[in-house]
Amino acid sequence: MEKIKNSDTVYVYFKRDKNQFSNSNNNIKPDDLNYYYVFGYNGKYQLAMTFMHHYQVAPQEIKVKKSFLKKKKDVIITYEFLTKYNLAEATELIGNKKQVYLIDEDDIGWFSLKLKEVKVIGTVPQSIE
Repeated sequence: MEKIKNSDTVYVYFKRDKNQFSNSNNNIKPDDLNYYYVFGYNGKYQLAMTFMHHYQVAPQEIKVKKSFLKKKKDVIITYEFLTKYNLAEATELIGNKKQVYLIDEDDIGWFSLKLKEVKVIGTVPQSIE
């Protein structure tokens, strides 16, 4: 926790399931996605933290060796870790970092993985209807 607070760069690990999902955020580059961590529900709305990867806002993609996961394990944030906090605390913890990269489990290969620069949007209620 202390290393995450003191670091100016953090990495968010993303694995699709019922509380972690993504969708395209533009028509020009359909591979640019918004990623969501669902913290809970308020009636028919999801309380979710949004991580936006967009070619104009957060365009950087970096390919690194898979050993990166072991090297940076102290500053990799998982869904389980982040949802120990409420959404406001989680947004405060990572929302003001200089760099936030997302590690999509689907982008992990045998020897390398792709880091996607993202912007933390924070609280955007999503209708579940």
